[in-house]
Amino acid sequence: MGRRPLAPKSKNRIWGRFARKDLQRIFDLRTIRASRSVYSILVEAMRNSWTDERLDDGFDRVTSEIKLLRGELGQLRAEMKAEFKAVRSEMKAEFKAIRSEMKAEFESVRNEMKAEFESVRSEMKAEFVSVRNEMKAEFKAVRHEMKAEFESVRGEIASLRKEMHEGFASLNRTLLQVGGGIIAALIGVIATQL
Repeated sequence: MGRRPLAPKSKNRIWGRFARKDLQRIFDLRTIRASRSVYSILVEAMRNSWTDERLDDGFDRVTSEIKLLRGELGQLRAEMKAEFKAVRSEMKAEFKAIRSEMKAEFESVRNEMKAEFESVRSEMKAEFVSVRNEMKAEFKAVRHEMKAEFESVRGEIASLRKEMHEGFASLNRTLLQVGGGIIAALIGVIATQL
């Protein structure tokens, strides 16, 4: 059996940076010296493997990725603007619909209140008219009763007056008769005495 290779043959991000030879040299424990650490060997291998051309290629790749990212961000911005515009217009339409519904509801409530107040007003007017008519009728009946009572009192007073006049007249006649009798008796006594 042979040795397994340290790096896979596919171009992976980590394995593609190092040459196979460098990796074998890094991981071969026999090549590690006592004064050097594994980290310094890795840095040296990376420095040797990154040439100017590879750096330019890497930066070109990064630049193209940034351009793609900027394009995608621009598209995302445009989509977000369109979505926000659509949401804004939907909200405006909804608010407008709600406003018109509320206006219609308030108008119907206002009309219902007006109708109710009108019916209450007309009922109160009718009640006041009926109360006024009842009071007029009651006052009229009281007036007639009082008039009749006053008439009966007047009649009684008139009959009392009549009775008093008759009593005074009879008393007057009696007094005249008594006075005439006394005068006649006095005249008779005087005539007999003389």
